[in-house]
Amino acid sequence: MMSALKNWAPRKHDDMTTEDHMKRMRSIGTPGSKLLYMNPVVSFTSAILIWAFVIYAAAGPEEAQKEIQGWQSWVTDVWNWLYMISQNVWIVVLLYLLYKHYNLKLGKNEDKPEFSDGTWFAMLFSCGVATGLWYYTAEGMWHYEGYGNPRWMDEKMFNMNTRAEHALMATYFHWGLHGWIPYCCIGALVGILHYRRGYPFSMRWTLYPLIGEMCYGIVGDLVEILSILCTIFGVCTSLGLGAMQINKGLVRLDRGTYRGVDELPEGNTGITFCKEAQIAIIAGVTVLATGSVVLGLKRGIAILAQVAFALSLFVLGSVYLLDNTWYILNANTSALGYYLWYLPKISFHTDAWEELGTSSMGLGGAPDDRGGAAGWMNGWTIFYWGWWISWGPFVGTFLARISKGRRLGTFIIASLILPSMWSFAFLGGFGAAQVRISNQAISATQHCVQQLPASSGITTKSDCYITGYCENCSFTYGSTANKTKFGWMQKNDAGKDVWTPVDGRVTRLYNLATEDVLFEHLQTYGGKGWSTFASVVTLITIILYFVTSSDSASFVVDMMAANGMPEPPLLQKITWAVTEGAAAAVLMLVAGDDNPQAALKAVQALPIVLGLPYTFHLFFCCQSLLIVCKEEDGQLEIERKNFTNFLIFNLEPMSFVSFLLPCIPVGTVAARTWGGKPLLYQLGFSVAWLIFIVLCFCTLSDVAFSSMALCTYFLFASTVALLRSQVREKLGITGDLIGDLVSCNFWLPFAIGQMFGEDFDAAIPVTGAVESPAETGKELDKLGGGEQVDI
Repeated sequence: MMSALKNWAPRKHDDMTTEDHMKRMRSIGTPGSKLLYMNPVVSFTSAILIWAFVIYAAAGPEEAQKEIQGWQSWVTDVWNWLYMISQNVWIVVLLYLLYKHYNLKLGKNEDKPEFSDGTWFAMLFSCGVATGLWYYTAEGMWHYEGYGNPRWMDEKMFNMNTRAEHALMATYFHWGLHGWIPYCCIGALVGILHYRRGYPFSMRWTLYPLIGEMCYGIVGDLVEILSILCTIFGVCTSLGLGAMQINKGLVRLDRGTYRGVDELPEGNTGITFCKEAQIAIIAGVTVLATGSVVLGLKRGIAILAQVAFALSLFVLGSVYLLDNTWYILNANTSALGYYLWYLPKISFHTDAWEELGTSSMGLGGAPDDRGGAAGWMNGWTIFYWGWWISWGPFVGTFLARISKGRRLGTFIIASLILPSMWSFAFLGGFGAAQVRISNQAISATQHCVQQLPASSGITTKSDCYITGYCENCSFTYGSTANKTKFGWMQKNDAGKDVWTPVDGRVTRLYNLATEDVLFEHLQTYGGKGWSTFASVVTLITIILYFVTSSDSASFVVDMMAANGMPEPPLLQKITWAVTEGAAAAVLMLVAGDDNPQAALKAVQALPIVLGLPYTFHLFFCCQSLLIVCKEEDGQLEIERKNFTNFLIFNLEPMSFVSFLLPCIPVGTVAARTWGGKPLLYQLGFSVAWLIFIVLCFCTLSDVAFSSMALCTYFLFASTVALLRSQVREKLGITGDLIGDLVSCNFWLPFAIGQMFGEDFDAAIPVTGAVESPAETGKELDKLGGGEQVDI
C-alpha cells in the first residue's frame, strides 16, 4: 500500500499494449478471451447495486419515488449554480482545443477512420439522443404554452410572437451545444488515450494524467462502478419512456385512431395502454438490442443507426414540406439567431429570484409576484444537464470506440456542433409547426368568447381569451368541434364578413398526453391513409433509435466491466443487455395501478443525482484532456516531477496529525518554504485554527455560527493552498493554483501530509547553487513543468 501511494505519478508506457494494462487490474479470465474476462469488483459490485435499487424501488414504488425525487430536489436546488457555470467552463475548453489542437489524431498518424462519415455520424447521433428526441418533440410548444409557468409567460415581458421565438430558443439551449459537451469531452479524452497510448476503453483512464498509476486500483474501480450505474439507470429511464410511446402508437394503429376518434374502440387485437404491454415491448426491444450487440459494431449497431437516421430524416423532411415550409424556415432562422445572441445570458441564468417563491411565502420573493414559478429551472434545465452529464460516460466511451483515425478538430465539430445543428432542425421544425397549429386552435375559440353574454363575466380582456381556455369556449380536436362556435370571421374579396369554421386538421396539442402529441401532429397533414403510414414509419424509427441506444449502452457497459476490453466476450454482452431490459421491466411490473409510473420516476431521478459527482469528474476530464493534448503536441513531458505521496488517503503520519492539529505540520512546511523559525508560523496558523474550533463549539448555542466556522475553514484551507503553490515552485513540482485550492479545501489533512513528506533539501536552488542560467534551465527541463492538478 505504502509503495503504491509513493509510486503513483503518471509515466510513459510505450512498451505496454492494451492487454498488458488489463493484466495489471483485477480480473477473472484472460484478456482477449471469447469466453470470460471481467473485473470482478466492478462487475459484481455494479450488479449488486443495480438490483438492490431495483428491489428497493419495487418494494415501495411511491416511497422510493418520493425519496429519490427528494434527493433530486436537493441536487437541483443546491447545485443549480454549479451546473450552469460548469457547462460554460467545459465549452470554453473544447473550443480552445478545437482551435489549438485541431490536427491531433485520435490514433496514430497513419490510422484511417474505421467508418464512413455518414455511418459515423448516424451512430454518434442515434447513441447520443436515443428516443428522447422523439419523446420531447413537443418541447417548443410546451414552452410556448407555458408548461410549468416559465418567466417568459409574463405578458409585459413578451408578446406572443416573441414568446414563440423564446420558446424555440430555450429548446435549442436544452438540446444544443451545452448538452453535447459531456459526450464530446469524454469521447475525445478516451479516444486519445486508447488509440495513441494503448490504454483500455474505460472511464478510469480519464483520470490517468492526474492520478497516474492509481487508476489500476480501487480508485479506478470506483470510477467504473459509478459510470455503469449512470448508464444502466439512464437507459432504464429511456426504455420506460420509449416503451410508453411505442405502446401508445401501437394502440392508435390497432384502434384506427384518427384525429381523436377511434374507428375500432376495442381494436383489432385488443392491445391497451398498460404496463403489461410496455413490459412486452421492453422485452422485444431487449431481444433486438441483444441481437445487435451479438452482431457487433459493423454488422449490427452501424446498420441500425444508418436506417434509423435515414427514417428520421424522412419524417422530418415530411414535416417541413407538408407544413408551411417557408414559415418553419423563417422561424428556425430567427430562433437560431436569437439563440446565438441570447446564449451568454441563458447559459448563466439560474432563476435565482423565481426560486425564492411568491411574496406570500416570506422568503424574499418579488412583491409583484410576476415572472416565472419556482421549480421551472430545476424541472427543465437542471434536469437536462444532470441527464446529459449522467449519460456522458456511456456515450463518450462509445464515441471514442467508433472514432479511430479522426482528427480532434473533426471530432469536436462532429460531436458538439453538428449534432446540435441537427437537433435545432429537428426540434425547431416540430416546435415551429406545433406553435402554428396551437395558434390556430387558440384563435378559433376567440369568436366564441366574443358571442358570450355580458352576464358570463368573460370578455375579450379576460386572460382565457388569449389562452383558449374560456368556459364553454374551448376544444381539443377541430374534427369534432362545434363548427358554428369555433372558427374565424374573415373578409371575402368583396370585403364582406364570411364565417370560416375551424378545420378538422386543427388540434389543441397542449391538451394531449405526451405520447399522443407526435402522432396527432403528423395526422394534421393528411387523411387516414397518410396517418397510418406516418404512424408506422415513426414507430419503426422510434424502435430503431430505441434499439441502437440500448445496444450501444450494453456494449459500453460490458467494456467497462471487462477492464476496457474493446471486444468483450459474447456471453457478457448478452448478460448486460438483458440486465438493462430486466431492470426496466421489473420496475414497470411492480407499479401500482393508481400510480403506474412511480418506480420508473424514481429511476428517472437517479441519473440526475448521480450526475452531480460526475460534474466534478468532468472538471477533471477537461483538465486531463488539456494535459494530454499538450503532451501529445510536445509542449509537456509525460513524466514530470510530482509530489512523492499520492494526495488522497496517503499514509504520512502528519496527515493524521493534521486532522486535529494542522497548524504544527503546516508551520514546519512554511518554515522550510519561506525560511524562518517554525514556531512563529505554527503560532500564526494555531490562532486561525483556534478561531475555527471556537466557532464550531459556538454552533451548539446558535447554528448561525456554523456558517462562520465554515467560512473560517475555507480561509484557512485557502491559505494552505497558497503555501502549497509555493512548495511546488520551490521543489519544481508540476501543478496549478486551482488544483492547490481544490486539494486543500477538500482534502486538507492529506494535502498537508503530502507537503510535509517532501524532501526540501533536494529543492531546486534559486541562487548561487548553479554555474549559470543555462545550467538552471537544463535542470528545470529535467524536472519538467506544466499545468497539472496533483490528486
